[in-house]
Amino acid sequence: MSEAHLLIAAIIIVLVMSFIITMLVLNDSAKKIISTNIKLLENQNTLLEENKIQRSELEEQRSELEEQKEMIETLQRQQEELAEQLRLSTMDEVTLLREQTHQHRENIIQTADMSDEVLMAWIDQKMDETRLFTDSNLTLKTMAKSLGLTQRRLGGLFKSNERYSSLGDYLNEKRFLLACRLLREEPHWTIEAVGAEAGFGGRRTFQTEVKRRLGITPLQYRQSQTLIDKSEK
Repeated sequence: MSEAHLLIAAIIIVLVMSFIITMLVLNDSAKKIISTNIKLLENQNTLLEENKIQRSELEEQRSELEEQKEMIETLQRQQEELAEQLRLSTMDEVTLLREQTHQHRENIIQTADMSDEVLMAWIDQKMDETRLFTDSNLTLKTMAKSLGLTQRRLGGLFKSNERYSSLGDYLNEKRFLLACRLLREEPHWTIEAVGAEAGFGGRRTFQTEVKRRLGITPLQYRQSQTLIDKSEK
């Protein structure tokens, strides 16, 4: 082989080796670039996931803030409604007190010159209208205040009354009469319910009062009235 051929062969070998080395370098660089791009993509995906989570959290926070806002608005409306109810309630109470005061003043003027007999009839009418006697804790003081009378006038009226020995005797008669009516008209009510509605403090007090006046128990009175009603039919 001539020197020229050897030279050409050497050049070709050098070129081939250079090409191979270049390709190897390029391949390694390409791998590094690809690896870097893959990492970049992974980072981007991670960032996207984080952003997605953050958006979801922000949406939840926004939704929570909306709910809190609605709750605050609801509470404000409720407070305004309560304030209005309180204002109206206060106005009603003031109006009621004014009416009661006016009524008491009229009662005082109206009863000032009444005789004991007329005053007793007036008290009877008021008690029947208001059923004040059904309050088992009613006292001379509270009764006088409710009727617009002085305790002295009311107490003196019962001290001088020939029919009633005391205020308690008067109240028990009113309660007794109402209880008898309820025993007749409300057959499904228990004896305790009738006594409580009429103003007696307990079943025993009720039983004692009815037996003292009629000689029989409330239950016996109800049974007798039932028999009378059946016989009339």
